[in-house]
Amino acid sequence: MRPLAATGTKGVAFWTLVLASTAGHIVNGATTPVIPRLAEDQLGAGAAVGGLLVSLAAFASIIAMPIAGALTDRWGPRRVIAGSAVLSAAGLVLVLVMLTVPSLATSRIVFGAGNAAVATALTAWVVAETPAGQRGRALGFFGLSVWVGLALGPVLGENLLQLFGYRAVWATAVAVQLAGLFLAMLARDGSAPPRAAIDRAAPVSGGRPIVVTLLRPGSVGFIAWAAEGFLIAFLIAHLVGHGVQTQGLFGAANVFTVFALSVVASRLLLGGLPDHIGATITARISLAVLAAGLSVLAFASDFPSAAVGAVLIGVGYSPLFPALTLLSTQQLPRDRRATSVGVFSAFTSAGYATGSLVGGLLVSTLGSREALVILAVLQLAAIPILSRRLEGGRGVAPAVEPPLV
Repeated sequence: MRPLAATGTKGVAFWTLVLASTAGHIVNGATTPVIPRLAEDQLGAGAAVGGLLVSLAAFASIIAMPIAGALTDRWGPRRVIAGSAVLSAAGLVLVLVMLTVPSLATSRIVFGAGNAAVATALTAWVVAETPAGQRGRALGFFGLSVWVGLALGPVLGENLLQLFGYRAVWATAVAVQLAGLFLAMLARDGSAPPRAAIDRAAPVSGGRPIVVTLLRPGSVGFIAWAAEGFLIAFLIAHLVGHGVQTQGLFGAANVFTVFALSVVASRLLLGGLPDHIGATITARISLAVLAAGLSVLAFASDFPSAAVGAVLIGVGYSPLFPALTLLSTQQLPRDRRATSVGVFSAFTSAGYATGSLVGGLLVSTLGSREALVILAVLQLAAIPILSRRLEGGRGVAPAVEPPLV
């Protein structure tokens, strides 16, 4: 298999890493929806405990992502993926060995940290070794693994649960997690950077620390993914409360299907947009489209209007992730980019968690329509945060870079 740096998005190495990432998201999608029912049916816990158990993996990922990025810079993605995938699988095995609330909580923390670290290292691998002019498209295609995994995972988990019980869900999850590790190890390269022993406290990008370099794109990512966290938690209730039917082909839940299809189609059509017009312009346009979609959803009273809003949101989110990831890494030296990927991912995860948490307060005090309008305004307010200087100046990677060895 030829290395990713030589073949780019058209090579087997790239798609092998995409499949490895998809495996991790399938595992997450298969196990997470089962947790609340497992807590209630098998352990006698309430819905609140089930929700808390689900959230533990997310909180663990916020902590794990920056650490995984820093370790990837020091050791290379291959080693981090190997260790993190084994850690994630061990967390899953814990449920098979002992089923109690404490063991399930420990499992979620260990699994959440390991799976998030794998995702961070895989993303950093793509950023590091994809040819510079193809990185936006590569990140766009790579991000499809999230949607494919989340589409297949819940279906797999539900069928296994109904046919064979919860042990089959977790046993299959362990197998899929290790299959993802095997796929990642098939790709060449991914070794440690040449200067692994680097002073982590040293400033970068013209004298600024990594956290300062990431402050603008990270803040925008926080705001944008807060909107997604709100949508996942409250959109169905909002639409039903404003006239959209609850079930059937044109039910409120199928708005998410429209959203997912919009993201996939947009990634295929617009995946290379940051490479062609620049990451800053792409992100600004994406935020404006996202704000338009949120506004449409705020006032939607039937399925067609809600579907229009979902399409706009899908088109907005689709190039936003690769654009912001590029802005988070372009001004940094090669041996700091994985750290930046981890920190940026932590920003988006924190935004997602905040969106669902603060969103509940907004809904209870102001209403869901007002909450969506506020989120739309925040997206527009985030546009001036982005600066074209993030794409230029000292520390920008050369157009053609040698592969990591």
